[in-house]
Amino acid sequence: MIAALPMYDFPELKDATDAFWQGLRSHFAAAGVTNLPEQLTRPQDPYPLWLSRDLVFAQTCGYPLTHVLKGRVRYLATPCFKAEGCEGSAYRSFIIVRADDPAATGADLGGRIAAFNSRDSQSGYNVLKHYLAGQGIANGLLREALESGAHRQSVKMVKQGLADFCAIDCVSWALLGAVAPDEAAGLRVLDQTAPAPSLPYITGLDRPVEDVAALRSGLAAVFGDPDLADIRDQLLLDGVSVLDEDAYDVIPEQEMAARLSGWAQVA
Repeated sequence: MIAALPMYDFPELKDATDAFWQGLRSHFAAAGVTNLPEQLTRPQDPYPLWLSRDLVFAQTCGYPLTHVLKGRVRYLATPCFKAEGCEGSAYRSFIIVRADDPAATGADLGGRIAAFNSRDSQSGYNVLKHYLAGQGIANGLLREALESGAHRQSVKMVKQGLADFCAIDCVSWALLGAVAPDEAAGLRVLDQTAPAPSLPYITGLDRPVEDVAALRSGLAAVFGDPDLADIRDQLLLDGVSVLDEDAYDVIPEQEMAARLSGWAQVA
């Protein structure tokens, strides 16, 4: 069986993420889930893992959940984070610019260079299109859009002057400020985007219903375990909610709104 927590797995947080998995594993086992992996898998490409018949537990992004993974995985729950920009189980992205950038609003970003992490990212790409459309910037009026490969790299490109702005989810921004404050120094939050449900926990599509219930029970126990409080604090984890899966429909709705405004892609 396979488990992975790839979405906020900063190298500086590896020990905390591993400890969180050990807590999850213990509580999942107590809830009746069997054949759990000893260690997390850390894949270069998460899609084969997310789609594996052996997947027992993972976290994904809301955009894959509503697109490539739709109908191919089971939704389990949604974590709540204690970071500025989060509201319960919802999160949003921050628009990051250099501290000395004269931009006062998002409307000032026309003619600038954007960095984005990947085209299958809700927080770095999909909601960026939605945001730019809402600022009245027509597609084609950016000077350039550069794919960085990761939120952290997008931030680095802005800091180095290779790009003028990026969108980074508020949890990643808070974690980066905690573990690598030098990387965030000299940058500021210009604005924030519309919210969406935060990054969901999933299991394999073939997982029996009783295992889904047991995994949810184990998740609830983990977030109530006082022995894991310090680990949760390091990872900014504040709670967990089981949402109606259609709560994530806001993501394709944002995509469609951007598309109707001419933002089929960032260009």
